Amino acid sequence: MQLRDILAGLPDAQVYGDRNTPITTLAYDSRAVQPGGLFVAISGFHTDGHAYIPQALTRGAGAIVGERDPAELALPPGTTYVRVPNARAALAPIAAAYYGHPGGQMRVVGITGTDGKTTTTFLTSAVLEAGGHTTGMMGTVDFKVGARQWANDTRQSTPEAPEVQAMLREMVATGCDYAVLEATSHALSARWNRLDGAQFDVAVLTNVTHEHLDFHGSVEQYRRDKARLFEMLGEGTSNKAAENDARKAHKLAIVNADDPHHQLFLAAAPHRATRLTYGIAQPADVRATAVQTSQHGLRFHVATPWGARDLNLRLTGDFNVANALAALTVGLAEGVPLDTAAAALEAIPGVRGRMERIEQGQPFTVLVDYAHTPGAFEKLMGIVRPLTSGQLIAVFGSAGERDREKRAIQGAVAARFCDFVVLTDEDPRLEDRAAIIAEIAAGVAANQIAAKPCDYLCMPDRPAAIQAAFARARPGDIVLLLGKGHEACIIYGTEKVPWDEAGAARAALHALGYQKG
Repeated sequence: MQLRDILAGLPDAQVYGDRNTPITTLAYDSRAVQPGGLFVAISGFHTDGHAYIPQALTRGAGAIVGERDPAELALPPGTTYVRVPNARAALAPIAAAYYGHPGGQMRVVGITGTDGKTTTTFLTSAVLEAGGHTTGMMGTVDFKVGARQWANDTRQSTPEAPEVQAMLREMVATGCDYAVLEATSHALSARWNRLDGAQFDVAVLTNVTHEHLDFHGSVEQYRRDKARLFEMLGEGTSNKAAENDARKAHKLAIVNADDPHHQLFLAAAPHRATRLTYGIAQPADVRATAVQTSQHGLRFHVATPWGARDLNLRLTGDFNVANALAALTVGLAEGVPLDTAAAALEAIPGVRGRMERIEQGQPFTVLVDYAHTPGAFEKLMGIVRPLTSGQLIAVFGSAGERDREKRAIQGAVAARFCDFVVLTDEDPRLEDRAAIIAEIAAGVAANQIAAKPCDYLCMPDRPAAIQAAFARARPGDIVLLLGKGHEACIIYGTEKVPWDEAGAARAALHALGYQKG
């Protein structure tokens, strides 16, 4: 492949050197550059990729993409340099071109929202597979390419654009006819632009609540960035074969009618897209009624344009009704029969780190969940509280170098629902761990309810915090371990310390004498 082919989607690119330079590989980390490769110098939060251009050239880079004037860089004579307005934004179209626009060769489903993306992605993949399709999947918990599935240990729900496009290419090569992708607000934003060139055919909204305002700046911008997924349904493709492929002609915009801002997302979709809604409280194309919840599962009736029936899910938490409805809507709209889709949903026991039950013979319930936003707390605790015959206990923290505003709100929500909380580390990063916990504690203290005071402890060490919660628990109590879910590490400073929430829970229960009988 030649450089000019890779730059076809970048009309503002200025090329200094040979446009016909052969390109063998693509990298945005100078340590990964191989001879003949293209190095994209990204200006990041902590480092500037332009500083690593000499290393990239030493490793044999055939060409460089950057933002700075080449006269400032003291490049060796004969270096081919491409100047772009924003190297990070350019990385996605470069990657899509380098990997041959794989998104144009299958149906691509994008799922966005504050909460429920991971579960909905997993459920959607399962429904499509039940319908006879071969799927690939990119989600917070797992990656999947056909029959091969493995843990996502990157700490990124949506990887960088070259990883996205490389995996899409692998999906095509493996015979996948669908890709189901979590589409985060960061990845969709123009600042990161990781999903440009994915060529989405189906856009799904779960919900939008309070999250990531440190990155987006305002709730309004957060919504607009999420809505880009629906705008991307109208993006064309440089892959001429795909333009004439009937698989790519039909676009679907699917939203949760219970979200008060869902019309914004429908409006963002192109005129030719088919619009569908799902929901519980509000009228919708795919609607659940007669919802019954328990600690062991969900039962509801669903009415759709493709028929109606009862569903019995092994998933817990009534928010999973909405997640199941989203997956069901995608499947039905893509031609999966209702009974087939329903059977697929009913067979799923759950998703790792999402309302995951820990059973060690203890007389109280332990649930591990990734909930880490005020909205997710509100939903989860609101569901679990009525199911609790005793105390509701929660262990959680809040991430460092992330939205500070949500910390006191998290504490306030917990104070309303819980009898006892232990505030602990999540991912302090470079922030003071005690200061983060103090901000959450202020929200707990300020929202005490006289009739139901919420006792709390501040205990930064997460294993000790879990042990303290279990030591307090009695028969009939429910203990929620929140914020880490499936994640395999806790970040202290810049170091990733290995972590297994479910494993830590089992160890703490074992230390208290509980063992599976």
